[in-house]
Amino acid sequence: MVEAFIGVDVGTGSARAGVFDAGGTLIASAKRPIAIWHEPGGVVEHSSADIWSAVCQSAREAAAASRLPLGAFKGIGFDATCSLVVLDAAGAPLSVGPSGEPKRDTIVWMDHRAAGEADAINAGGHDVLRYVGGAISPEMQTPKLAWLAKHKPRTFAEAAHFFDLTDFLTWRASGAEERSVCTATCKFTYLAHEKRWSADYFESIGLGALAQDGFRRIGAEVVEPGTALGEGLSAAAAAEMGLPVGLPVGAGFIDAHAGAAGTLGASFAGVPGDPRRRLALILGTSACCMAVSDEPRFIDGLWGPYFSALTPNQWLTEGGQSAFGAAIDHMMRMHPAYAAFAAKAGPAAFETIERDCLARAGSLSGAARLGAELTIVPDFLGNRSPFADPKMRGAMVGLDLREDYESLCEFYVAGLTGLAHGVAQIIRSLEKGGYDFETLVVSGGAARSPLVRQIIADACGKPVASPATSEPVLLGAAMLGAVAAGRRTLPEAMAAMSSLASEIQPARGEIAAFHRSKRRAFEILQKAERQLRAAPRAPAQWPALVIFDCDGVLVDSENIALLEVRRGAAELGVRLSAAQAIDRFLGFSFDESMQRIEIESGARVPEGFRSRVAARILARLELEVAAVAGVREAIGALSAKVCVASSSGPERIERSLKKAGLYDRLAPNIFSTSMVSRGKPHPDVFLHAARAMGVSPQDCLVIEDSLPGVTAAAAAGMAVFGFAGGSHFKAAKQSPRLKAAGASLTFRDMRRLPDLAAAAARARPRVREGA
Repeated sequence: MVEAFIGVDVGTGSARAGVFDAGGTLIASAKRPIAIWHEPGGVVEHSSADIWSAVCQSAREAAAASRLPLGAFKGIGFDATCSLVVLDAAGAPLSVGPSGEPKRDTIVWMDHRAAGEADAINAGGHDVLRYVGGAISPEMQTPKLAWLAKHKPRTFAEAAHFFDLTDFLTWRASGAEERSVCTATCKFTYLAHEKRWSADYFESIGLGALAQDGFRRIGAEVVEPGTALGEGLSAAAAAEMGLPVGLPVGAGFIDAHAGAAGTLGASFAGVPGDPRRRLALILGTSACCMAVSDEPRFIDGLWGPYFSALTPNQWLTEGGQSAFGAAIDHMMRMHPAYAAFAAKAGPAAFETIERDCLARAGSLSGAARLGAELTIVPDFLGNRSPFADPKMRGAMVGLDLREDYESLCEFYVAGLTGLAHGVAQIIRSLEKGGYDFETLVVSGGAARSPLVRQIIADACGKPVASPATSEPVLLGAAMLGAVAAGRRTLPEAMAAMSSLASEIQPARGEIAAFHRSKRRAFEILQKAERQLRAAPRAPAQWPALVIFDCDGVLVDSENIALLEVRRGAAELGVRLSAAQAIDRFLGFSFDESMQRIEIESGARVPEGFRSRVAARILARLELEVAAVAGVREAIGALSAKVCVASSSGPERIERSLKKAGLYDRLAPNIFSTSMVSRGKPHPDVFLHAARAMGVSPQDCLVIEDSLPGVTAAAAAGMAVFGFAGGSHFKAAKQSPRLKAAGASLTFRDMRRLPDLAAAAARARPRVREGA
């Protein structure tokens, strides 16, 4: 009977499953999409429940499509992106971001919200950083954990499990809490060569709490990839997947590492490959370059060296580009001809462009010359390697005004050429560090393109080989199932289950000379981008950003909300006048207002009380709320960026602004105190908004109507105007108090705001250019 192994891969946009036989032949596969949320400030999130559902559906469908009896399945392995899943002690999801939604419990690998935390960690210079190329990335897990500890302290305190997504999958499948060496070492800074976590490191970055229980929340026990976990597939997981109970479950891989496992040891023309002489190049949403050696190699700007993170008792060095397939998509959307062309061509858009490029150029190598006049540096999401600079940005030179299809084709090949030269930079860094590559073995969705493979071969000056299987990442995951089942060691599985189908050679002569010139242009443009970021800049026009409170400033809602809060307080025996309600509740979040009612009543509010009051407020807002008079004209006349920073929750802000007809003008730049650890009068929400909008606090102007709001803005180091035009406002009483709290002026007519801001700008001290 055929023995079969299942590999499950979770990428950025989908979950996939593949069934392979013992020789690595793909028998059947299936795929399901997964949800993803993007928000300002580099926030990108998944739902682990949604991911697990997609995993189970794809595994069930692939197993059914294979038409194999249940007894044929001998093991299952998982890989996934290096995303962070946060669960409580019961395994329930916890909110990890601004939305406050528990279902959004996963910080996606590409999320860059923790860039500041990464900078702070790198400034500490801890010895652990030697094993991540000298500088930690915001895409790794300890900066994200530091962000959670600072900005979501309740989530951090309640969390019993911080899982890399791969380890979450093996936990859901088997119930086992062991973490893989691959995930723990590459993303959590586990020192696998010493078999320990560094308590000093975690203490130094403010995460000492993780050491208090023996690092149980991130992995008290760490095992090598393929290690059989627990009792195998649990009864619940088996039922969801349609697979046998007890099916061996192997400790997992990060997705790119599964691709490396599925290709590095592959035989070619019957001859086994030496993984030490090959580079695994995995081209998906991002790009990963992976190389193994028998000894550690420390190379600045490249991740690692990581011990046993891929192959047992060998060291892995990893480089990459944070955007590869994503960069291609982004670049193409920039071109004016792309939208109409893509609508007409449909899913075959890129294949059509490549076919037409080949027809024009006469050869795959010659196609790159179609973009000779255009140089693109595609560092749209920073430079992961070799500069380890998340603040780097893309650059282009050679643009013209053409909007035709031929121009689109040239733009496409120029983008591919730029990405290929980014890969070549990484390879040169690896070779300077001691590696000597015979072949680049490519896998991933983008690697299916013959044009992509040829341009990479030509730009890098290296042969490029393709695996025989169409699903090398799934194969790498299936190998883990074979190892867990005791059928093979991982090196044996790599040699026996994978092979190479073809190898292309780099072009010589004129094409090689062309790429040498493109390399020079690429590096000049990269250098110029870094120099421009470092250059002194003239002072920006002030204010660069106007931050509006919502209730009482953008929408005339405070009387509505305060009336319902007063009604709620009366239900608990706390009777307040309108003036007393303003003094106690204006400017505070709903939760803080409820806490104040509890204090005054001397008893905890009944179960469901808060939700009833909140629902009454929302219902009335949707019927009655209106925009503050003149606010649309004021926003339209401002030359600065604008955003919202409110004590209200995201749902209430959105409903109020939509009812008032302001939402489309302000979204998505809307921030709530639910996104930060402390509400007003603390400055957190204003600082968060400024950071997300890319503006320094001293260049911000805040418009507030409450004492907590004015106090918070002043504490953030921002200028603040007190708005006294809401229907709840008693100008004679409140204006002096707003000024005393830090408002530089108060005003009642929102139409005056642009002129008041301009007058304040003229009165500000002039800053010497470059100071």
